[in-house]
Amino acid sequence: MRAGNLKVFRKDRGVFSIPEMLYRSVSDFGSKKALTIFKGGRYVDYTYEDLWEWVTGVASGLKASGFGYREKAAILGPNSPEWAISYLAILTAGGICVPIDSLLKRYEFKHILKETKVKWIFLANKYLDDILEINEELKTLKHIILFESQGKTSKKVTTLEEMFLKGKKKKFKPVFVNPKEVAALIYTSGTTGKAKGVMLTHFNIVSDAAACYKSLPIYETDRFLSVLPMHHTFECTAGFILPLYSGAHITFARSLKSRDILQDLKNAKTTVMLGVPLLFEKLYERMIKAIENAPFVKKTLIKSFLGVVGISEKFGLQEKMAKKLFKSLREKAGLGHLRFFVSGGAPLPPYLPKEFRKFGINLIQGYGLTEASPVLTVNHPDYPIDESVGLALPEVEVKVLNPDKDGVGELCFKGPMVMKGYYENPEATKASFTEDGFLKTGDLGYIDEKGYIYVCGRAKNVIVTPAGKNVYPEEVEFELNKSPYILESLVFGYPVRGGEEVWAVIVPDYEAIDADFEGKHLTEKDIEELIAKEVKACMSKLAMFKRVKRFIIRDEELPKTTTRKIKRHLVVPKLIADLEKNAG
Repeated sequence: MRAGNLKVFRKDRGVFSIPEMLYRSVSDFGSKKALTIFKGGRYVDYTYEDLWEWVTGVASGLKASGFGYREKAAILGPNSPEWAISYLAILTAGGICVPIDSLLKRYEFKHILKETKVKWIFLANKYLDDILEINEELKTLKHIILFESQGKTSKKVTTLEEMFLKGKKKKFKPVFVNPKEVAALIYTSGTTGKAKGVMLTHFNIVSDAAACYKSLPIYETDRFLSVLPMHHTFECTAGFILPLYSGAHITFARSLKSRDILQDLKNAKTTVMLGVPLLFEKLYERMIKAIENAPFVKKTLIKSFLGVVGISEKFGLQEKMAKKLFKSLREKAGLGHLRFFVSGGAPLPPYLPKEFRKFGINLIQGYGLTEASPVLTVNHPDYPIDESVGLALPEVEVKVLNPDKDGVGELCFKGPMVMKGYYENPEATKASFTEDGFLKTGDLGYIDEKGYIYVCGRAKNVIVTPAGKNVYPEEVEFELNKSPYILESLVFGYPVRGGEEVWAVIVPDYEAIDADFEGKHLTEKDIEELIAKEVKACMSKLAMFKRVKRFIIRDEELPKTTTRKIKRHLVVPKLIADLEKNAG
């Protein structure tokens, strides 16, 4: 089955190097707001002209300080105008960006800095001590540029403002490199082991933004709220480069707390926001909690409205009724201007967009991976299928490798946004492509008769039972996580003769259990019996061969990446080894 592509409803603005893309946006949208951050008790704005002045100033400062063409510079810090300026200035000076995940451990910082041999790093002040200690061992960093002023601790340390002022004294022309040159080295989050450096060119990144621009309703009037970390390719391309490409306005969220996000959504009059499934789950839970805590009359009215919306769905009027009936509720919740949410980074439970839609809120999901800049598919807000990751972007080809009798196989993609390769790792690069040039994703999925793409799970995670049946852990986890008493779960295959059994690690939601069993002292055995009942109830919807045979209770949350994906490669091998050791 051939995948369908999103319809093109307008021309893109062209595909250039990122500095030239920014220059063109500055020419078209100069006095418009580009970036906003809440700082010192007030919102601070940067217009497109302000942004260009800072970017070219810092880029000139870099070149005046000896920064060379195609030289690499790292960035470490939270979302901010300083992060944005650093990224764009490195590229405008003709360099290559190495964004670093601020949630990584110290040894992981060291691994990236050692492998890339960067001499320059831009960073938030709170990471200075760690970086100075690492550099005592590596001796490779020659220039450390802090986002904000701080007492000097080393001759190598300067500030973004000082670099800007240096560049103002000695200006250089911005460098518009060939778009086929590498723009960024992105180190993967490490869900499958040692991080690899993904080489993305200017052409990869801007063509991905351009494909989104010409097929999705993104306009210069849009206001984005930036929540996901900018070192992550999803946020960097779709939440940073795409808005700048489109002439839109970005406000940086103050925190990941749902209360702060809702306030920022309201204050910024946000029209578009990107997030991961967990974030939208928390926002939805907060909305429902607010409804449950509302006065009786208001709560009854809302529930009656939901009933009307439910009935209207049968006549194809759900969206119209939901938009009308819940207008004031959306406004009070800070969602009055919102046009849609976009979820990525992890599978989105299909119930969430359905529940949001009842309140007149569009939540769509897409799919991609770092190696593809990252967006490959997305649902259009006007014709989504909640269970699907949507249609392929324009110019993206999709094929299913080695499909089984149900059409499920490894999803493979080809398109202008697909990476140049892995940094100094030709073996891994070769292994990641098919002979005819398609990027192998490692994800299993299929394409329906309408061309929509569905993801079943990771190929490496598939459990093969003794009867030869394939079980996708993600499907089983989805059912388990519906329980109000299960915070999260990890399903894995435990080796037995002739195959694997379906086992699970379950983290109970002790807060929910305490609330529902208030006044009762539950022992460990009571908790185990409660979870056993929940597992049995959840598994009743699945075929017998997919059901969990045994579970292990874990009190701590499972280790995760920045985008809240569980690091299976850290948990499962150790768990199986411990279980086999104890069994022996």
